[in-house]
Amino acid sequence: MPSDSPAAPPNGGREDAVGDGSDTGFGVAVARMRDALERSRSDKLLALFDHLAARARDAAAPSEAQIAAEVFADGRSAAHRPDANVRVYVHRLRRLIETEFAHEPGPRLHLPVGTYRLMLVDAAMPAQHQGAITAQPPVVLPGTGPTRPWVIALVAVLAVVALVLGSALVVRWQRGAGDRLEGTAPWSALAGASRPITVVMGDYYFFAETPASGMPARLVWDHAVPTREDLIIFQMLNPQTASAVTDRDQHYVTSATMTAAATIRAALLRDPAFVQRPIRLIAASQLTPDVLKVSDVVYVGQLSGIGALLRDPLAQASGFRLDAGLDSLVDAQGGKPYHSDGLELRDQRIARRDYGYLACLPGPAGNTVLVIAALRDPGLREMADLATDTGRLRGLRQGRIGCGGGFEALFQVRTLGNANLGASLVVDRPTRSQGIWDNAAPAPEYHPIAATAAPVQ
Repeated sequence: MPSDSPAAPPNGGREDAVGDGSDTGFGVAVARMRDALERSRSDKLLALFDHLAARARDAAAPSEAQIAAEVFADGRSAAHRPDANVRVYVHRLRRLIETEFAHEPGPRLHLPVGTYRLMLVDAAMPAQHQGAITAQPPVVLPGTGPTRPWVIALVAVLAVVALVLGSALVVRWQRGAGDRLEGTAPWSALAGASRPITVVMGDYYFFAETPASGMPARLVWDHAVPTREDLIIFQMLNPQTASAVTDRDQHYVTSATMTAAATIRAALLRDPAFVQRPIRLIAASQLTPDVLKVSDVVYVGQLSGIGALLRDPLAQASGFRLDAGLDSLVDAQGGKPYHSDGLELRDQRIARRDYGYLACLPGPAGNTVLVIAALRDPGLREMADLATDTGRLRGLRQGRIGCGGGFEALFQVRTLGNANLGASLVVDRPTRSQGIWDNAAPAPEYHPIAATAAPVQ
């Protein structure tokens, strides 16, 4: 599956717009971004980008109404009306542009907030040493005579101004430090350590099935057969049909999972507390006990793809359980279900609902395990944005330091088609983390492969 590059850091230097849309640097950057969008397989994002690139040389930036009419028109005769698609897709395009040009020196594409003009900017590095200017006492040269009183007064005023500016810079630096992930739960639980950080992407196991009709073999996903070991069990229990299914060691990662993992990784690389630590991305099926023991682990993906090594302790710690259909979480305290609307529809104007999940657990060897997940892909995209936004993370329980002994939070995510429109906090509570790495959770009952297993066309 295609994936996006890590998200870009905030602009840290000057941004000089290149006015000529035919400039070589602009053309190269546009071609690079267009290739990335073609890999994302989103026709509407590509159409929006092409439209903004073509209008980059215009004297006036295109308006929202113009973009809605020229890019998102559905062919129906209707009066002009506010179109949320423009704002949603522009927001997604802005994030993808930042992702593609992450940590790029020199010119890069930029789509500023508040305007729909695509431009080329120069991301210059900020000065390495900045600080308050301290006024020096006046120097009296030989033969110049005594310093006049007004000169002394001027120097005193300059000294006071320098002191005020220096204090303002210190306050601003302190506030900036508070905006970093290392100062916000749950990421503060990872700060201060030197162990590697492993970002684990949820994935799904596929096996090959040969139909009795003699048709070519097809790849099949069945949530009752999450691993190749489960397929072996099925073959042992059903020798008469064992030859019809074959293990090909195939695993699938959704595009939203890969994009979310890249967003998380890029946010860690932007933060001074994590940038020097090794950060690697692996699939959940590649996670081993040795990796879990020596690194901090950040799981990113749908809850159904978490893998047994993390699913077992999470099932003991959490107050939720995932239902058999994989599209609902049920609260053990009262049995209230939180149901996702399911798979995405093609009609972009139908509002939908998903649920995102954030958890922090103490690891088995003094490390930390974070879970950034959702029931479906739209919720996962929102959770990746939320988990890297320090302002939104502060909306969780105040006073929590790091994991706070373990906690979980559930968010209701508003979606529009395959776009996320925001999230609201539903549950925020401690987890039952004691002994989750020492005791095994109850083993689920074995179910044979169902006839309704989903083939991959």
